[in-house]
Amino acid sequence: MAAEKRKCPFCGGTAVLFTCSGCGGDVCEKCHHFELAGSGCGTVIPLYYCPSCAVDEKINPNAAFMKKEGCERPQ
Repeated sequence: MAAEKRKCPFCGGTAVLFTCSGCGGDVCEKCHHFELAGSGCGTVIPLYYCPSCAVDEKINPNAAFMKKEGCERPQ
């Protein structure tokens, strides 16, 4: 997590930025997506994704469970 204040490329706001676990880009506190990913026996890894990587199933293992626009349940 970066501790410096810069502009978020998604909303343009100035805030403390996180580093996206997918692409390595900056994302602010308001725009980031927090995910927990299981790995091995009892290991849980916290991940922070930008809006683009959060819905990409090749990057985010939980993306398949996210609600798609206009759908009642995950697809």
